[in-house]
Amino acid sequence: MWRWLLLLGLLAPAPGRAAPDGLDDLLGRFRAMPGLEAAFHEEKRFALLDAPLVSEGTLHFQPPGRLARHVTAPARSTVLLDGDRLAFGDEHGRAEVDLARRPVVRLFVDAFVKVLAGDRPALERIFELEHAQGDDDTWGLVLRPRASPLKDAIERLELRGRGVVLTRMRLVEVGGDETLTTFSGVDAARRYGPDEAARVFRLPGRGG
Repeated sequence: MWRWLLLLGLLAPAPGRAAPDGLDDLLGRFRAMPGLEAAFHEEKRFALLDAPLVSEGTLHFQPPGRLARHVTAPARSTVLLDGDRLAFGDEHGRAEVDLARRPVVRLFVDAFVKVLAGDRPALERIFELEHAQGDDDTWGLVLRPRASPLKDAIERLELRGRGVVLTRMRLVEVGGDETLTTFSGVDAARRYGPDEAARVFRLPGRGG
């Protein structure tokens, strides 16, 4: 029905506002997610190393801005983002990152979270966005930093997926180093109850 209304001009965009595009649709589908869980395999490739550094684990996202990255191999560790708090923990202890003093870290973490949250205005303040849509519901999204300090460190962030299932992320740094992360077992309809969220979105170590 809405397609017919659109053809009749009854749902035409308001003057001065761009018509919705494929990226709006994709980010709208991300906004509708109740949460996300996935396994990941990550390879960090450095120009000075012959072999990549490999890690594996699980990723958890709870809207609007809660993210937990649990590394299970080669050694256990956790990175936790909860609002403005970014913390790290492993068997040796815990540490919290002052995001106000680490703007590159803050902007990069925000980029990934804002994609999952479907926040286009926030993304466009920081990045130039290039979106491509395939006929089989596959898509690609490239984020290029607009300004320093992020532009001095990161050349681009590439994301690929099908529907709301994120399948691959590639980070290319200005110096040529890159990180390739592939995702599997993606559950884009994940809901975390209060008890489970308290367990998943926490750091290891004391009391955990």
